[in-house]
Amino acid sequence: MITDPDDVYNELVDVFVERLNVPRTEIRPDAHAFEDLGLDSVDLLSAIAVLERRYEISIGDDDLPRMLVMREAADLISERIGTKVAGP
Repeated sequence: MITDPDDVYNELVDVFVERLNVPRTEIRPDAHAFEDLGLDSVDLLSAIAVLERRYEISIGDDDLPRMLVMREAADLISERIGTKVAGP
């Protein structure tokens, strides 16, 4: 399972392109889901659900602010994957 933030970022971009029809050219590390990519809360929750299933992680309500910016989202997911791999 990948844990490198750059690899997670690339997969995150793929989810936004394939599932949410965001043009790849509009996505950059500092892109904000709502302001820059034109997504709404339903889109974001849909992407989160896909990522939770894909990586078998949980992203809670307290994490939502970090999920709004692409690089921060990739870092959070990478942290969760790393915690899962390392175990308790």
